[in-house]
Amino acid sequence: MICVKPEYQISYDKTLLNNFHFKNLRINFRYFLCGPPRSQGEGLFYRIIHGAKGKCIQCIFFYKTQWIPYHPHDYHPFYIYLDDVNNVSSLIIDDGHHFSKLIPIKKVKESTTINITIFLPDHGLTDQIKKFSKKFHPNLIPLLPNQIVKWWTINNMAQLKLRTKLIDPWAPGLIPKKPPEKQYLIYRINHILPFKIFSSAENDSNFTFRDEAFCPKCQTMKTLDFMPLYHDKATGIYCLRKKMTCQNHHSYHVQYNFEKGLIEFK
Repeated sequence: MICVKPEYQISYDKTLLNNFHFKNLRINFRYFLCGPPRSQGEGLFYRIIHGAKGKCIQCIFFYKTQWIPYHPHDYHPFYIYLDDVNNVSSLIIDDGHHFSKLIPIKKVKESTTINITIFLPDHGLTDQIKKFSKKFHPNLIPLLPNQIVKWWTINNMAQLKLRTKLIDPWAPGLIPKKPPEKQYLIYRINHILPFKIFSSAENDSNFTFRDEAFCPKCQTMKTLDFMPLYHDKATGIYCLRKKMTCQNHHSYHVQYNFEKGLIEFK
């Protein structure tokens, strides 16, 4: 199974992370109204992607269980983008339900500090909380290809929802062209609730860590969640396949091809 685009290279150099103390940015990890991943096998999985556009440190907080709402396994990503001299140029965090939030890092002479806080029982991430939160040091675990395959092939709702945007951290639909205008905590809560506290075109943009399906007839976009796993025993090939219905009531099938690392439409 493909776990990174062929033109990229993977490394696990902890010296580059330097305990998340970069030349221009120090990242502190905190938690509020929930706990950090502490059980055996839980922690912060990481790998470094090297490409023509620079380096991206991909990180995923992994829990064996999410209690509210309950499901086994839980994954919350954030990506750190480095420039050619290994300064942090930006971060993208899981701002709740795998919506991505861009945090640009201004070019300043002195190092700055940012807090990434695990927030509420759904384990989403925010940069908006420090008061009352507690600091912790995550257990760093290399994100190896066999671990990604193991997560991808869990045939239930706990399946890892990061596919093409894990393979390609510069994929379209992941990185907003600019940060949303509303940068306060209500922006994150707006994505969690079943109703909108406020709504504007700027803040309804669906930049996400999830894959996107586009209806072949009307091009309406839907984000992909769980996709049932199929295994062709004759070829040994795995794929994820799901029947979709768009808001205009067109039906179609989407399939994730592990061998190609692509979404296919049928």
